Amino acid sequence: MNIAFRVDASDQIGTGHLMRCLTLADIFLGRGVRVQFICRDHSGNLVALLKDRNIPVLVLPRPAERASQHSEDYAMWLGVSQIEDAGHSIDALNGEIPDWLIVDHYGLDVEWERKIRPFAKKIMVIDDLANRVHECDVLLDQNYALNDQRYVELLPVSCQSLLGPRYALLRPEYRQHRESVCRGGTVGKILIFFGGTDSFNLTALVLTVLSLPEFSHIEVDVIVGANNKHRVQIEAISNARPRTVLYGPRSHLADLMASADLSIGAAGGTTWERMCLGLPSLVISVAENQLPGARSLAKQKLIKYVGHHSDNVSEALKRDLHYLINDESELRQLTVRNQQLVDGMGAMRVVEALSPSPEKQFKLRRAAAHDIFLYYDWANDPAVRSNGFSSEPIAWEVHEQWFQGKIEDAGSYLFVLEVSGLPVGQVRFERREDDLNIGYSLDTVVRGRGWGKALIVLGIYSLMNLNSSRLRAVVKYENFASRAVFLGLGFLEEPNPSGHQFDYYLNFTQRVEVTEKFLRLGDI
Repeated sequence: MNIAFRVDASDQIGTGHLMRCLTLADIFLGRGVRVQFICRDHSGNLVALLKDRNIPVLVLPRPAERASQHSEDYAMWLGVSQIEDAGHSIDALNGEIPDWLIVDHYGLDVEWERKIRPFAKKIMVIDDLANRVHECDVLLDQNYALNDQRYVELLPVSCQSLLGPRYALLRPEYRQHRESVCRGGTVGKILIFFGGTDSFNLTALVLTVLSLPEFSHIEVDVIVGANNKHRVQIEAISNARPRTVLYGPRSHLADLMASADLSIGAAGGTTWERMCLGLPSLVISVAENQLPGARSLAKQKLIKYVGHHSDNVSEALKRDLHYLINDESELRQLTVRNQQLVDGMGAMRVVEALSPSPEKQFKLRRAAAHDIFLYYDWANDPAVRSNGFSSEPIAWEVHEQWFQGKIEDAGSYLFVLEVSGLPVGQVRFERREDDLNIGYSLDTVVRGRGWGKALIVLGIYSLMNLNSSRLRAVVKYENFASRAVFLGLGFLEEPNPSGHQFDYYLNFTQRVEVTEKFLRLGDI
């Protein structure tokens, strides 16, 4: 498989678009997929970074200067017309047809995509704006929005949409540090980061506020990005403030976020990194396109939104700092709510959607305490709720009590199915009188692949030496897919007296037969 990325970095665009594409590229490379980047030679580009990583990069000609540094006219960010850029990109590919062309650029839309469509087998667009029409096979928007219908009129009917922070493109270090983070609800250290460029010098503004006497006891970590032109001023303020450590560009911030108690930063992609680690944050938006997302997150009490960079944010920042520093309960709630929304496996889900894993990669393991968020996400999936006997969303408090109880219950067995290291489903067996009731679900990213049967067989096989009880499944009449799965595995079907469901049974002898048939004979 061959993947090409069309993405730019520059003083004007920033570094975030390219860095999130690089996160995807790393996962593809780990699967043995060949990747290459197509980048224009803008001032502040990251071509050297790609070359240092030994990633092939096709460099498009440098354009004439056409826009001021802070312009949000995205068409101007491209530096040339869309038709001209498409032509340059086609020439750079030199006749090679990538299996996937992944496009991450606010200056490109359906005009460019239609021009280049014959030169790629499939196209995926990464967008944040929902403000223009696209011609693509997959659309990824990792941002949080109260309106999940925002792309309905902008995409082909056949396009698959990957929407929301569960697809956030985070480096693996965030997922790794997530499991070891333990936050106490107090603020002893604050992390400051406003991206690779920080055009409005908000780092200096925040440092100035934190230099006030009432905040002098707090430790501060400051990251200055690669394209930040205000480093000299930031260094001067940092040197004058005790308990302050200044860092240069880093490949990731996971370790610094894990050790911090509060973060102050922009409303861009770093938002999802902070949330993955349950790091409460004070957010200042630095672009117009960040406003809707920041306001939505604030409305759902997921961040503390200070305001837009052009507002008088210094006074609002002081007020919000005092509020969070003195409210342990709010800090703890922010941590839990953030970790419910972002689990750090979004990039793996996107790669799995574009390049499905073979069933030989299946691995079933016992669920652990940290899987509480995975089970919560799967339990509240709209399709799962519609097939359940109660369609109402499950509250976190109810789920937390249930999950912890089941993990500690010797009569319950909870498993997680992984493929290529990505959790993609769960199967559980819970004691009900003399039977073990089965429940299962698959992640939406792998649904429709016919993996339900394999999931249940692996669960039965894993259960073989743990419990010899009869298995029972209860399925709603209209859930034809699950009914077919259980019948296909040889379960005995019996109509339930309620008239709204079927009961399915499998005794121990039949369990042995099922596992022999589907495992030993190599059907799975």
